[in-house]
Amino acid sequence: MDERSPRQPDSSEPPEDSDGTQAHRSRPENPYRIPQRPPGARPTETGNFSFDRPRPAEPEAPPASGTSTPAEEPREPWGTPVEPEPAQESWNEPAQAQEEPRSQGSRSQESWGTPPMEPQTPQEPWGTPVEPKPAQESSGASVEPQASPQPWGTPVEPRSAQESWGQPSESQESWNEPSGAQPPPEQWGTPVEPQASPEPWERPAEEPREPWGTPVEPKPAQESWNDPGAGQQQDWAQAAQGYGQQGYEEQGKQSAGASPEAWETPYGGQPAYAGDTPYPGSAPEPPAGPAPGEGENRSDSYGFLYSGPGGTASGGRGGPGGPGGPQGPDDPYDDDYDDYDPGPPPPRKKSRRGLIIGVVATVLVLALAGGAAGWYVYTLPQPEEATAEYKAAWEDQDYARLAAVTTGGDAEQTLAGIDTGLGVDGVAVEVGAPTTEGSTGSAPYEVTVSLTNADDWGWEGELPLVREDGEWLVEFSPEVAYPGLGEGQVLARTAVWGERGQIQAADGTRLDSPDISGSLQMIVGELGEADEDDVERLGPAYSVGDTIGKSGLQRSYEEQLAGEAATTIVMVDAAEAEDRDSLEATEENTVATLDGSDGEPITTSIDMTVQSAAANAIIDAEDPAGLVAIRPSTGEILAVVNVPGGFNRAFEGQYAPGSSFKIVTYSALLDNGLSADATMNCPEEYDPGGWTFVNAGGAEHGEQSVTEAFATSCNTALVHEIGQRLSADSLQASAEQFGMNSPLDLGVTTLEPSFPVAEGVVMMGAQGIGQGQVLTSPLHMATVPSAIADGSWRHPVLVTEPARQDPPEPKPIANAEAIRPMMRAVITEGTAKDAGFQGEVYGKTGSAEYGTPDEDDELPTHAWMVGYKGDVAFAIVVEGGGGGGSVAGPLAADFTNAL
Repeated sequence: MDERSPRQPDSSEPPEDSDGTQAHRSRPENPYRIPQRPPGARPTETGNFSFDRPRPAEPEAPPASGTSTPAEEPREPWGTPVEPEPAQESWNEPAQAQEEPRSQGSRSQESWGTPPMEPQTPQEPWGTPVEPKPAQESSGASVEPQASPQPWGTPVEPRSAQESWGQPSESQESWNEPSGAQPPPEQWGTPVEPQASPEPWERPAEEPREPWGTPVEPKPAQESWNDPGAGQQQDWAQAAQGYGQQGYEEQGKQSAGASPEAWETPYGGQPAYAGDTPYPGSAPEPPAGPAPGEGENRSDSYGFLYSGPGGTASGGRGGPGGPGGPQGPDDPYDDDYDDYDPGPPPPRKKSRRGLIIGVVATVLVLALAGGAAGWYVYTLPQPEEATAEYKAAWEDQDYARLAAVTTGGDAEQTLAGIDTGLGVDGVAVEVGAPTTEGSTGSAPYEVTVSLTNADDWGWEGELPLVREDGEWLVEFSPEVAYPGLGEGQVLARTAVWGERGQIQAADGTRLDSPDISGSLQMIVGELGEADEDDVERLGPAYSVGDTIGKSGLQRSYEEQLAGEAATTIVMVDAAEAEDRDSLEATEENTVATLDGSDGEPITTSIDMTVQSAAANAIIDAEDPAGLVAIRPSTGEILAVVNVPGGFNRAFEGQYAPGSSFKIVTYSALLDNGLSADATMNCPEEYDPGGWTFVNAGGAEHGEQSVTEAFATSCNTALVHEIGQRLSADSLQASAEQFGMNSPLDLGVTTLEPSFPVAEGVVMMGAQGIGQGQVLTSPLHMATVPSAIADGSWRHPVLVTEPARQDPPEPKPIANAEAIRPMMRAVITEGTAKDAGFQGEVYGKTGSAEYGTPDEDDELPTHAWMVGYKGDVAFAIVVEGGGGGGSVAGPLAADFTNAL
């Protein structure tokens, strides 16, 4: 709601009946400052932000003193007196310039474009004009009519000069409506008579509220938020006594040209504590002493604002009985109110807010539009995206993906043909920054290709770019793949090989010679002529008939042994390149020539001394046998022997390990709670649940220590402990610690040892003693005692130069130290005590059943002996040899004794 002061802009001069002395006082020095409360006690009511504000404290009685306080001089309203303006005839009619000067004693009290106002009456239904009703009586107050709130859209009447914005009220009929008697409204244009006698304290009537949408009129200087009401004028005058008469006059002259808005101050008529901002919604405590208007000049109260020339009695314009006033001519609230035409509203004062809002909105729109345009440009495909994808796909040799960012020729077919024709192993591409002009551009590139069995080779070129449908693409052609390459042409190569590298033992002995042992020759492999399958496998560096490795290390290390061929790169038709054998290099078709190099030798871990001892140990075996020796500290294979030759059973043979596998099982039991000092029972038979296990030869040992049960290879005691302490998963996990279920990658063919999950306690017992579904080889079984000797299981190594990249990490064996004395007991007092071992040897015998029963319902067995002496571990198997201790043991003793 927009409430305006009833003060008229042309009422800055004193009425005629004033003495004119105080009427010309100047304003205070700072017209904007908030008036200060005079010294003294704070008002008892500080106010709050509620619509129901308590009534201020009753006025205090004047001090009983013989000395009379001089009455406050009447103050002129804020602002320098201005020339009177003619009264406006209608609501919205702008004031006209006066044709003749008025007398100083009379002037119109009409507001700028403000309609005449009537006293308020109690609230009636909205929009219904009402007749004035007498206000409630209170002690010491005269009964005056009280106006009701105006209906919406009705012109607002001016308030009494003594009204204040936040004045408390006891009546709840309207917001901030004062209680008590109201002074009668003055007639518009009636001269104000000075009051001759004190009048009772009157509470000001509530100021009528403007209807919504009514233009805001300038407020008079003294009627503002911080301007004290009439009831406080005496205190304010005392607080401002520091200003002299001359100071007021000069200040008034300086501010004579100020606009009415400049004198508006917040929180008018509300308490201010020692200069603090007043509290909205409260009024200051009424001053002690006479009520406003007693014995003071009429100009100090604002009654003259509501009187026309001549005062109330004369019925001046706006006053009671006067034109436009209550009960006077043109009364807007009389019976013919409906005929009243307020006319068009006065022009609204132009505000800078609209201009500022417009400017800010324009800036925001431009910023958003610019941001959207920038984002659109930013998100458009860029040529760098196409070149980056082309580069990445070429390096990955993914030519279908590369073709997706090209247009024009068949990029996939052309580049794949170059890849195949040259034998490309790898591609490295560098692409420069693209340069564009309109919808075309280009980017330089440099490519290096790694060729099979040849030096690296490379070239430079340019990627033409074109934008199609907003997307940048490489405009491909054979010329883009290689400068000068024509349609239907490809790049190919011819090669001339140098001398092939050798395969050597650890001491440099050549192993690829015809006079080497058959066992080593099976490891070294054979040489032969390349066939079409070999050429397809090896690449364009080879032709049918070239010498290549066909098996063993010769095949696995072909690139190392063959070296780099002297290579000639030629540019020929695609059909000519398909027949590699007839491909010839000429001066016309040669693109580049690359120098070749001879092959490099490879070095194995074979120790010729250990190899000789192993061969001599088993050369006289009656049955096929295989032996493998390993260095525990490194995992290097020292010897490989097969008797007879023709089959590398040492690496490729698959056998059940029998009791030699009990090293793994006892490690699992120790990992799962069995103590090396525990006692075990070894009966002749034991049935864990569906199958009867017996000991070799039907032996029964009764109560034994763990070491004794291991040394005598008691099956029944071990199966019992397996059922009590292990699960199928825990037994398998222990087996995998020793390399089971993992390939043995040596560069030659080997058996991958297998230990599947056992189903049921019977199968667990069978696999725990090296039977059931367990399969292994002498190579793998040599790693088992090697792990006990070293404390970690190591993957075996055959080729030491070049060294294997990223070899498997060793696997620690937690109870290796506890198992060592158990293995020593096998040699000294166990199943191998009669084998003839010399020196400190540690081992375990085994007899692994296989095949079908014979006439006596006995199964044939493979004889095993595994162990270590110093830094050499070994494993020997004799196919169908029988007992491990009696057959394999003596062979192992011959081997270790020769070390």
